[in-house]
Amino acid sequence: MTVRINTKARQHVRELLMNYKQTQKEVEELRQGIMNPYRETDENYGGGKSSLPLFEVEEKAIKLATNKQILFRAHTIAVIDDVLNHSSDFAQRIIELKYFTAVDSNGNQKTQSWVAVANQVEGYSVDGCRKIEKHVCDRIAQQLGW
Repeated sequence: MTVRINTKARQHVRELLMNYKQTQKEVEELRQGIMNPYRETDENYGGGKSSLPLFEVEEKAIKLATNKQILFRAHTIAVIDDVLNHSSDFAQRIIELKYFTAVDSNGNQKTQSWVAVANQVEGYSVDGCRKIEKHVCDRIAQQLGW
């Protein structure tokens, strides 16, 4: 049974693909923020009560496992990776060229034109590349539950 994906869901998947590398960085930054939180230096050398939680490792593990921002972003990355890993080499190449390789002068991710993508993928026209990209986006949307 094929589920029909609406245009808005497909567009959202395209935005996720455009932000894929940034999302990976965000997940890592969130994880690092939990694992290595900022702490003010303790200038109280006279002893006293420790400010460290008794079960610091367990607390960090719980925060990592329950942080909704990390969970959502990591799930999105995992779905994209899974779909791409189960796609043909040509489909992977098309998605990579369209969403992952172009960078503007400020270092921000941008998309390449379909003409540029088709010129780099031998044997595929602009329409052929678009159809493959649409199919990949639909599969990602389905796995995300849209």
